[in-house]
Formats: sequence, structure tokens, C-alpha cells
Amino acid sequence: MRQFLLGFGRSISGIGLAIAGACLVVDVVINGANVIARYLFLQPFSWAEEAMVYIMIAGVFWGAAAVAWRQVDIRIDAFVHLAGGLLRTVLNTLATLISIVVLCTLFEKSLSVTAQLYAYGQRNDALNMPVWIAHSAFASGLFLIILMVITRLFVPDAPGENAPGEDS
Repeated sequence: MRQFLLGFGRSISGIGLAIAGACLVVDVVINGANVIARYLFLQPFSWAEEAMVYIMIAGVFWGAAAVAWRQVDIRIDAFVHLAGGLLRTVLNTLATLISIVVLCTLFEKSLSVTAQLYAYGQRNDALNMPVWIAHSAFASGLFLIILMVITRLFVPDAPGENAPGEDS
């Protein structure tokens, strides 16, 4: 089971990083093309800024799955580091469980908003794209983060994948 969870975490992390990188490249290409269109042809793309924002949101939230897997997020854990042995393990587990509750709450609210946007059929102005599609990137990213945090709960000592400076 441990090997399955390690493979699962590494796969989702790798996919999240690949998508985040692709989103960044697409944003750079759109931005560069828009600069050329604006200053060379005096015809900027009306949809460029809106598209870049949505693409960046998707990249950030899908890439955050890799952050959750590798545990390189910003944590305020001074008290945890002062604790030793079993107390440290208990505090880390408690912090992880609290994170899961908060993430699940955000995910549920995000799904609710996305479902409402889908039901209303609202479209954005510049892209004329259904708004629920852009908002689903937030919900799906949160879902991936939840999966990674839960997986890490069962494989807290994945070799070589802890935050820098921590021992595996």
C-alpha cells in the first residue's frame, strides 16, 4: 500500500507541475503575442488579460498539488519544532487534520459556486466562455490538494520529498 501511495502522490505531483508549467508557458505566449498585436499592429487582443488570469489561476491551483505532496508550503510550526518525539507527531497530525477540514470546506463551497454558475449559464465578457469552467479550476485544484494532504497523512516520510532542510 505504501508503494501505491508513493506512486500516486508522485504521479499527481508530476502532473500538477506539468500543468502549472504549461499554463505559465501559455500565459507568456499570450502576453507576448498581445504585446506584438498592441504595439506593432495597434490591435490588442480584447480577451488576453482575462484568459491569462484564468490560466494562471488554473496553473497555481493545479501546481499547488505538488506543493502539498512535497510539503514545501509555508507553515508556522515553531511550536511543533520545539516539541519532541510523540508530541511532535501528534501536533503534525492534528495540523494536517485541521488543514483537511479547512480544505474540504473550501472545496464544498467552491463546488457550490461552480454549480450555481453552471445553472445560471453565465458567460464572461471578453472570452464569451462559461464562467463555471474557469471556476472549476479552483475546485479541481483544491480536490487535488486534499488528495495529496490525505496521502501524505499516510506516507509522512516519503524519501527525498520533504521540505528542504528536513530529514526524511
